[in-house]
Order: sequence, then C-alpha cells, then structure tokens
Amino acid sequence: MPTSTSNFGKKNTGQLFHLPVRSRTLSLREAAIYLGLTPSRLRTLAFLGTGPERHRSSKGATVYQRDALDHYVATLHERAGISTAETIRRRAERAPARDDALRELLEDPNTNLPEPDPFMMLATNGEVCEHGVFLMLKVLALFGFIMLCISSTPLLRAHFNQ
Repeated sequence: MPTSTSNFGKKNTGQLFHLPVRSRTLSLREAAIYLGLTPSRLRTLAFLGTGPERHRSSKGATVYQRDALDHYVATLHERAGISTAETIRRRAERAPARDDALRELLEDPNTNLPEPDPFMMLATNGEVCEHGVFLMLKVLALFGFIMLCISSTPLLRAHFNQ
C-alpha cells in the first residue's frame, strides 16, 4: 500500500468515497407520488397490513423511507415478471414528472396530485383484494362466534330446559 510520501510531488486528485446517506423520509402524500399511487390506496395498503414498510415519526405521523419504497416497487415488478432493466427504464421514464410533483407538493401542500401510475394501481390491486378478503373472513368469523354466543338456538333451549 502506498504511503503518503510516495505521492509527494505528484498532482493527486484523490479518491471520492460515496458513503451511504440516511435516506430521507417521505410523508404519506409524498410516498404516494413517489410510488405512483393515490394516497387513499397507500392508506388502504397500510390498513390491511401490506404495502411498503412504514414507520412512525416522533410526531406520530406515518412516514416511509425511499429505500423501502424502491424495494417495494422492485418486488411488485418482480412479481409481475418484469425484468430489472425494464423496471429501471419505467422508473426513469416517470422520474421527471414524479420529481416535479414532489417539488410542487413541498412548495404548496394543497397542490393537486398527479395521475397514478396504471401499472402500480393494478399491481397493488391484487394485494388489496387478497388482504381485504382475509380481513373480511376474520370479521365474519368473529361476527359468527358472537352471534353463536348470544343467540338462543333451539338446540340450546332443548338442552337447558330438560
């Protein structure tokens, strides 16, 4: 390994190391724009316990990290059988509009959101349906159990009225 004295007298521009930077967290509206979804779809995914990884800020708001959002997009594209190169191309194609919308949202929080990405809406539709059906089955099972406990069925009357 060369020492610092071996470079004496030579013009050395140095080497630049890119260290991982803590990714900026995004609010729900910002994350929806970043993903190409509507805020209501992102809220629904969070309610059903699916979608991108989310955290609570110190103020209690739901926040998303860019790395988690990128991983979620890659997972959806992979499930759809779309190659990594095509995923990168699609994301790069939508990047200018997405970045402009994020910039506008930071300047004016009441700005209108852009149209959602049709692929992302379609790709998340499967998750919403799958987890929504599971949630409904749990609710129906709980409702059935409650009805069974509070109702007086003929079978119960026959057993206790002997």
